[in-house]
Amino acid sequence: MECSGMLRENVVIINRMRATQELTDVVLLTEGVAFHCHKVVLSAFSAYFQAMFTCGLRETQGAEVLLRDVPAKCLQLLLDYMYQGNLPLDNDNIQAVAAAAFLLDVDGTRICQNHMEANMDPSNCVGLYHWARNMGATGLADCALRYMCQHFAEVLELDAQSLGSLLCSDDLNISQEQVLLELVLRWAQRRRGDLQSETEAAELLRHVRLELVEPAFLRKARRRNPILLQDAECSGMIGPALQPAGLCETAAPTRPALRYGMETTDLLLCLGGVNKEGVPSKRGGLADLSFCFAPHGRKTYYIPSPLKACRGSGQVTAGAVSRDNMLVAIEAEDQYRVKSLDIYRYDHVELKSWVEVCSAAHRDMYALGLLGDAVYIIGGQMKVNHHYVITDSVVRWSLKRGGSWLSFAPLPLPLACHCVVSLKEHLYVLGGWTPQQLPEEEPDKLSNRVFRFDTGKDRWTECTSMRYSRYRCGTAVLNGEIYILGGIGCDGQDRGQSRSCLSSLEIYNPDTDTWREGPLLPTSLLTLRTNASNTGVVGNKLYLCGYFKGASRHEIITKEILELDPAENMWTVVERRAAMHDSYDICLVANLNPRHKLPPPLIYGICLPWTP
Repeated sequence: MECSGMLRENVVIINRMRATQELTDVVLLTEGVAFHCHKVVLSAFSAYFQAMFTCGLRETQGAEVLLRDVPAKCLQLLLDYMYQGNLPLDNDNIQAVAAAAFLLDVDGTRICQNHMEANMDPSNCVGLYHWARNMGATGLADCALRYMCQHFAEVLELDAQSLGSLLCSDDLNISQEQVLLELVLRWAQRRRGDLQSETEAAELLRHVRLELVEPAFLRKARRRNPILLQDAECSGMIGPALQPAGLCETAAPTRPALRYGMETTDLLLCLGGVNKEGVPSKRGGLADLSFCFAPHGRKTYYIPSPLKACRGSGQVTAGAVSRDNMLVAIEAEDQYRVKSLDIYRYDHVELKSWVEVCSAAHRDMYALGLLGDAVYIIGGQMKVNHHYVITDSVVRWSLKRGGSWLSFAPLPLPLACHCVVSLKEHLYVLGGWTPQQLPEEEPDKLSNRVFRFDTGKDRWTECTSMRYSRYRCGTAVLNGEIYILGGIGCDGQDRGQSRSCLSSLEIYNPDTDTWREGPLLPTSLLTLRTNASNTGVVGNKLYLCGYFKGASRHEIITKEILELDPAENMWTVVERRAAMHDSYDICLVANLNPRHKLPPPLIYGICLPWTP
């Protein structure tokens, strides 16, 4: 701390010397404005000035340097950054400041690039791409190009050359090739009557992978756009693309490569579960990797673990996946004896890593809900006045708008170890246990009650209760219904009767507010020690990804993956020894691209299973 204070003091002194022109040995001139500076400071922050003052150039001996292409306002901001470490940027000055920073090779160039990347959107990414290429800022140009690929359907004002370059790319984030065909046709329609544009449109159509377009859509497009699609060469491509597969083997065209967005698949993600020092578990990988499983192809993948991004030693205690497949995980951290909940999101396209979003006051045995772009932390146990209490607190954080945590209507009763699922724009809270309220009650009375939260009205409504009071159970939403299974509990309302490990499955229909029994589990089981669900839905089937047998704290997780097909109403084992950790913290389902997944870890010279 003392050293930091001295550095701050020195910065103030040097900046004051610049203001009073004390020991300044060079004057920068631009637009008739003179800036008195120190060569050593300029050289420390700019490779441009360092080369100028050390390579025997005329400016080495002269007292004045003329900068012809740098606006005075931009130079003032860059000099303030060199002397004070502060570079205020906004959308009005960023382009000019960034151009000056690139030209002078100032150390603050990265700050300008970060600002531009953070404020990139479909309206400016094309212009930013061309500007960066002209400036020679290849990193920023690559970022803008990636953005255009990921938001291709939103980028409409492209010239023919830029559009053609993107149409050739395998990296476009589209799920259907017909999106590109429709985009080319719309591009041509907006330029109807321009002969050059019609010629360019025909050339653009040759970059569309027509064999990947649905035949019915292609026929409709040909009827609606006779001028464009009657081009002789285009017509020659459309005919073979409409041929049924296998009708003419010799004439069938080679199937083109899939675009980026066509390669995505639903994955079961098993996150966390081993210590932070990278000690391998008995089976499953290193601490900085998490296991992924694709049920349909029975393939295994790996992604970075949230634990790798954590500053201290902690545990992943909750997670959720948004509609646009943004992963959110919460790590309970105990650093320097200050406990907190740190929230991370997974950037699976740009950075392929976990990025910290915000922190919240510490609590445990809580539930995490995600609805729209907001995360909700509901209930749990908190420390109040040196005592641990079960809380009814509900707080929300907006992932897009940020800001601060907002309090919402509290739960109808304090709850811990409960479950939360999102369904039809509502959050549902199920089960858990409540604190003792009357002397004759159990100290940790289990709950079979169900509550629905309307976020728009900020109101809780009680639904029909479950048959079983339970906690440490799995939950999932399948075909518009809530499934809850396993856990520890008892039949009916908890009045002190004996509890057991459950094998029951209950299914809730929100339209009729009724419960029904589902097929019994093959064995009585518990969900994860974090109280997070170990179930997920992929392709209208329910998967149970590892579980604990019995309530012994020394049991390791069973590595079987079970599948429930609601049409057959029975459980089957799809994997006996899935390569997951001996214990993991949360199980999520997300639609991700295997292209971004990591190779298997190498443990003691042995490579784990890998099925790319």
